[in-house]
Amino acid sequence: MRGLYVHVPFCRSKCGYCDFASEAGRGELVPAYLDALAAEAGRYRALEGGFDTLYVGGGTPSLLSPAQLERLVSVISGLTGPVADLKEATFEANPESLTSEKAVLLRKAGFGRASLGLQACQDRLLEALGRPHRCADFLRAYGALREAGFDNVSADLMTGLPGQTAEDFDDSLRTLLELRPEHVSFYALEVHEGTAFGAAGVKEAPDEAAEMYERGSAALEAAGLARYEISNFARPGRESLHNLNYWDQGEYLGLGPAAASYLDGERRANAPGLDAYLAAAAAGAPLPPQYSERLEGRAAKAERIMLGLRKSAGIELSDDIFIEFGGEIGRLLEAGLVEKEAGRLRIRPEKLYLANAVFREFV
Repeated sequence: MRGLYVHVPFCRSKCGYCDFASEAGRGELVPAYLDALAAEAGRYRALEGGFDTLYVGGGTPSLLSPAQLERLVSVISGLTGPVADLKEATFEANPESLTSEKAVLLRKAGFGRASLGLQACQDRLLEALGRPHRCADFLRAYGALREAGFDNVSADLMTGLPGQTAEDFDDSLRTLLELRPEHVSFYALEVHEGTAFGAAGVKEAPDEAAEMYERGSAALEAAGLARYEISNFARPGRESLHNLNYWDQGEYLGLGPAAASYLDGERRANAPGLDAYLAAAAAGAPLPPQYSERLEGRAAKAERIMLGLRKSAGIELSDDIFIEFGGEIGRLLEAGLVEKEAGRLRIRPEKLYLANAVFREFV
């Protein structure tokens, strides 16, 4: 498996919690950005036709106009071939900017999967997060995707939000499940330095988030969406192939500012700045990487463990892993955080919300 990730760094506004490489209010740069993206894609012609999955993320890709989306698809298909021929092609959208026209255009272009950001159904919580949409926008956009022929739709929900009650979360989850999405992603609020929430001193609520996670997980599984990764639930056969490839250490190419790649054993990421990205393209030069590394030996095995343990199925407990990390695995088994069965190691289902404590053993 090899995946292609294409980053679209434009947003209408910056959410209070967002630490992604995105910029608000610079839509006039989209044409120049698409030219720069084409220039970067052109450096990977040797990989043309060698991709299985595609994910267009951001930022807010749905902020682009229909004509700009057509240009974006043209750039992408120059590397992948027809988008419809891929095993999976996902387009990330925000409710306020996804119109029926754009949904139809994307479906005709070959995208079969859409990821739509809900986060919560209470408008007061969406406003507090800095989200530019309201619940009614989500319902309209979701309907537009279905009418356009998307039969694989994922939605995001957040837990532990400032002012979010258990009743709020239950109502959001109930509203979402009534729509019968094929995939749901759960995320607890994280407050990072450099964000508006970080500057304002907003605090995380890990206990409340964990309680919502446990209750929500049970409700999703009862509704037929099985947990296959820490934060992801899907109906049978609707797991995200693109993300599974990340967790299985498959190869992927990332295009755009801050986009990460893993090719020929090398991990690297583009520098995050939009201006630097455009300047490099204008000069006909590749963007210097933010980092580049090759993991070997113990570090490579540790990464294989941490990525693999994100999945509900865990990892095969091979001899090389057990020999290298026998002590760490033993401590986790004794603490009741992981379990070993049929030659596989996995985080206990009821302990998945403590995954970071497990991963720290292997850093």
